[in-house]
Amino acid sequence: MQDWDTLRYVLAIVREGGLSGAARALGVNHATVSRQLDKAEAAAGTQLFTRLATGLVPTGAGHEAAQRAAAMEAEVLALDLALAARDERATGKLTVTVPPLITASGFAEDVAAYRKTYPGVDLRILGDNQILDLHRREADIAIRVSSDPAESLWGRAVTQQRAGWFATSGFIERHAAALRGDGTAVPVISFTGWADPVPKGLLQNLPGSVVALTTDDMVSAVALAETGAAMVRMPHFLGARHAMLGRVPGLPLVDYLPIWILTHPDLRRVPRVAEFMRIAGEGFAARRPLYLGSD
Repeated sequence: MQDWDTLRYVLAIVREGGLSGAARALGVNHATVSRQLDKAEAAAGTQLFTRLATGLVPTGAGHEAAQRAAAMEAEVLALDLALAARDERATGKLTVTVPPLITASGFAEDVAAYRKTYPGVDLRILGDNQILDLHRREADIAIRVSSDPAESLWGRAVTQQRAGWFATSGFIERHAAALRGDGTAVPVISFTGWADPVPKGLLQNLPGSVVALTTDDMVSAVALAETGAAMVRMPHFLGARHAMLGRVPGLPLVDYLPIWILTHPDLRRVPRVAEFMRIAGEGFAARRPLYLGSD
């Protein structure tokens, strides 16, 4: 049991609860995980998992192996960060994770400015809403929209944001009387993450607001709003640049989650990391009027 590559499969199976989950986490196929498990058990000379109809259950030896593997993994990650912190090259890989919608707010110009300063860097932009783990080097820098980012990361909020209600001009014309407060129904798009199907602030202005659709995705919400079927609340920077949608009159902008730029504390002085954070931070700050909007 001295092969770390095999032990990490054991650790992944315990963490993910089975072969399929471990395969997804490690980016390999089911057969590879099964083969590595057989190899680990042969090396250990004992069974690491009990095979049940409901899945794999770690034995005492399996738990022990996973605990030791987790400690080894922590040391490997710590070494990786320690070496990365010493890297002052103007080349190498830099991975930045950013929510896809944020890239439409001028972020591409920040990336272009950085490329002029560090043309030799292998820059990778991961446009995904998934929260990647910077401690595990899944990314070097994270642009996040959050009210409370991880305290263990280093960085700052680069701009506050506000959100507003947007709709097509046809929708605004058809519901003009309701928007003036006559109490008739106004269809709105709701989001699964909201505490209330219709925000209380909106009901105070438009008591006739009714849910037309509930979604967990801004792209699908905007697509429905584009048809004129309902109005949608979105960050001001997104609505202000949308050709088919405009601000719904009479509805104020509301506070929205700020934008942060973050990295692992050990990487904050690495030149290619620090320079990207500086350029992107200045870019977001310069675009603050776009994120805040105007009343």
